[in-house]
Amino acid sequence: MATARTKIFLTGPFQVICDDGRDATPRGTKAKALVALVVLSKNTIRSRIWLQDRLWSQSSPAQGAASLRKELSVLTKHFGAFGLTFLDVGRGNVAINLAEAEVDLFDEQLQPDRAELLEGLDVADPEFEEWLAVERQAYWDIDTGEGGPGPLGGLVPARWGRQRPAVVVEPMEVVGDTPDIAVAATSIRDELLFLLGTLSDVIELRDARRQEGPVDGYVLSGSVVGAEGLRVAAQLTSTSDQICLWTERFRFRKQDTFDAVEEIAMKVVEALQLRLRDGHWSEIWSARGTSTEVWTAFQNGRIQESHTTETGLFHAIRQYETCLQRDPDYLPAIVAIGFCRLDLIRLGMDNVPEQTLAQVDAKCVSLRAKHPTDPYCAALEAFTCNVAGKTEDACHLMRKVVDRFHSSPELLGYYAGLLGYDDQLEAEIAVYRQALALTPHPPIWIEANLAMAMALLEDKAAWQHAHNVLRVDPGSVRARVVLCMLSVAAGNQSLARRHARRILELQPGFTAKRWAWPACFKNQNHYTDVANLLSAAGL
Repeated sequence: MATARTKIFLTGPFQVICDDGRDATPRGTKAKALVALVVLSKNTIRSRIWLQDRLWSQSSPAQGAASLRKELSVLTKHFGAFGLTFLDVGRGNVAINLAEAEVDLFDEQLQPDRAELLEGLDVADPEFEEWLAVERQAYWDIDTGEGGPGPLGGLVPARWGRQRPAVVVEPMEVVGDTPDIAVAATSIRDELLFLLGTLSDVIELRDARRQEGPVDGYVLSGSVVGAEGLRVAAQLTSTSDQICLWTERFRFRKQDTFDAVEEIAMKVVEALQLRLRDGHWSEIWSARGTSTEVWTAFQNGRIQESHTTETGLFHAIRQYETCLQRDPDYLPAIVAIGFCRLDLIRLGMDNVPEQTLAQVDAKCVSLRAKHPTDPYCAALEAFTCNVAGKTEDACHLMRKVVDRFHSSPELLGYYAGLLGYDDQLEAEIAVYRQALALTPHPPIWIEANLAMAMALLEDKAAWQHAHNVLRVDPGSVRARVVLCMLSVAAGNQSLARRHARRILELQPGFTAKRWAWPACFKNQNHYTDVANLLSAAGL
């Protein structure tokens, strides 16, 4: 996982925040302007002469150079007092090392109503004011879709933004010269692109026919052979070390060819999730055969559910209900609806929690009778116990599940969350870390919950993990809640209010008391401590 770095805020009032929450913002207006001028430049480097012309344009060259030297000296000492080394002052240039600092413009999805760029930064120099006016215009062009270059000019570092596994789909190799084989090969590839497209939030899909240059990720390739029907081979290979992560062969009779296209495509996508993201979980739900339409709707629901916002959860429920309209016995969708309804309660979003809990509890009774060995039915029952305040019973039920499926990141993540509710925070953190180590691209909610557990133990690593989450999912309410409470605890009210405003943008109606469902916590102090911190931030 990435190491936490200093955060530079350019939207709203200029701020520099250390990775442990300390406010390292320089006091001087021109000191702030110096950092901003360098950050918003090509390759984050500027010559001394250029900086001098923007901040001391009305001074003589000698006086301007002396003022710049003094300002840079004060700035270097100021950052040095905080142990910050991202500012590189050379003889002719000034640069910022982006390996040691993050910039909010580079890693968050900008909203049309976001705060002003460098709000309140008033430097009495016409050259600076002209530069700032141009940058602010470009800043708004980014989000309004007017086609302007923007202050970043396409130079955003690759590590910022959504970090999804990149998968390049190559054309299927055709072995044989009959038209049917070529049609089958093209159909399988097109179906793969379509189904992989349903996972756009978790997989970065590339078409090899349009791909230029190498890709750091995975290549999906295969072949189609016309021999006594149809034989298809597919494999997933890592581009970094050329290791084959998965390979499988399929054989079908001639009359099965049409159905084979959909089956092969679904099997390949399931393998991608198995190897790259969800571990054993994908094998569990993929064992339930269903149509492509139901399967696709279920995948769309999973994506909506992963956002863990009120809107996302309601959209997910609608997708799962669509699955059941077409396949009333599709168990993964039945269980997923139950989890979504419990999440609405646990995350303080349900207006009638007692009624919803009774509804899910009744469903658990019927599921236990029909599917007594299903791990996800048992997991749903465990969380139902937890929401009802039976934290020890919940942990006991879930422990039985992870003993059987110890290689599933998602099931381990469920168990970790229940341990935390049962006031076993250190054990919760240990299990979350175990889950994160099982797959190269784990579900992002696991690290968001890890950040919360660490924050409750006053572990400063919570800052790092919360920022990791925002780099992958800028819309994570959970990560914002963690950063908001940490900022209040660190005495940084300005940063706390910034995060509070973003929480309300993402989830209107959010309040401190509704950050979670109190009955879930064995130790009520965990609930009240977070609620008090969020309340202090104005939520």
